[in-house]
Amino acid sequence: MHTQHHQSASARDVGVLHAAGLEDNEQIRRTFGATPIYILRQSYGYGFAPGMPGDLTLEEAFDHIDSASLNFLARRLAHHSADDVNRM
Repeated sequence: MHTQHHQSASARDVGVLHAAGLEDNEQIRRTFGATPIYILRQSYGYGFAPGMPGDLTLEEAFDHIDSASLNFLARRLAHHSADDVNRM
């Protein structure tokens, strides 16, 4: 019975994470959209956006980039926002 409760909580969490990801997408596009994939790989490693040609910009490849790569960018934006608030 405890397992069912855990699965239920996980399902709710997935919905929340998905919604947050959708909100972050526009900020990611605005901030990193013109950046070529090869530049992002210099910061996030060669595994960033696997299978995407390095000369494409993030905007050009956005709809085909894996969620793990987009999560790197979302975390960077969240960290950057927290730094801005801490400077106030």
